[in-house]
Amino acid sequence: MKARLLSGGTWICGKTNISKRLTGPQFSFIFTIQNNLSKEDKEMKKRVSVIGCGALGSIIAQSLTGMLREQYILLGILGATPQEPIKPAEELGCKAYGSLEALLADTPDYVVEAAGSDAVRQYGARILAAGSNLILLSVGALADETFRHSLGQAAEKCDCKIYLPSGAIGGLDVLRAMRLMDKDMKIRVENRKAPHSLEGAPGLAGKQLSIEREELVFSGSALEAIRSFPKNVNVAVAAALSGVGPENTTVEIVSVPGLEENSHCIYGQNKSVRVTLETSSLPDPSNPRSSTLAAWSVVSLLQNLASPFQF
Repeated sequence: MKARLLSGGTWICGKTNISKRLTGPQFSFIFTIQNNLSKEDKEMKKRVSVIGCGALGSIIAQSLTGMLREQYILLGILGATPQEPIKPAEELGCKAYGSLEALLADTPDYVVEAAGSDAVRQYGARILAAGSNLILLSVGALADETFRHSLGQAAEKCDCKIYLPSGAIGGLDVLRAMRLMDKDMKIRVENRKAPHSLEGAPGLAGKQLSIEREELVFSGSALEAIRSFPKNVNVAVAAALSGVGPENTTVEIVSVPGLEENSHCIYGQNKSVRVTLETSSLPDPSNPRSSTLAAWSVVSLLQNLASPFQF
């Protein structure tokens, strides 16, 4: 059995049985050969690459080789290190990218980001410049108006799109419609989470949250919230971008001891309409800050893009 390292640091992996381990001065990995794609598959299906090997990225990658396999081809996965995607890539029969350059060399139609705001800032413009459409889970990165504007310009210049899935909430279309009706609408977002899912946030400055009583740990704008709790308020930023902007959207984060679910509640009001959008979902066991619903919203978006009926 053979394994190949392509230019740019891409290891070819596949679903064949593992029988050998490749070793070298700085590595010791198991590799297999990628299953060949038919010419018809390559021409008919949209090509997708995924950035992120965590819980959410794994759901998306598995869905691309499962329920979405008739519409899409999973080209490969990029992780935080060259080693990280090797095992999942072998299991899914795709490439394990060693660098962004290796990913872009595959010219995917869509690149799905499931790796955090830093990855959006680091890779976003380069992905668009290469001609790939971008699907962002870490919407919080767009709270920065300057960055959001520059990323939008990069997309327009290359005739690409930036897709923002609904994440761990829904009803963003309602907020957009309400905004068109009345530019002076109000939006308030309340996040309720267990103390351990907020631990380590910059906004806490090392403070230990109570394990006995409920407490308000943040109240301010969505722009301030993403700076203080960068891994907890993607929903708030998505709601803000759908409505009156991060600077004008109020966010409250409440620590609730014993709470088993992550709860997001969006309150929107204009002169004619009042809406409450509430979602409660169990956090991912491996990442209590995230809900698996966010990953499934990307799967739903991809399914919608491939459908003749557009929601």
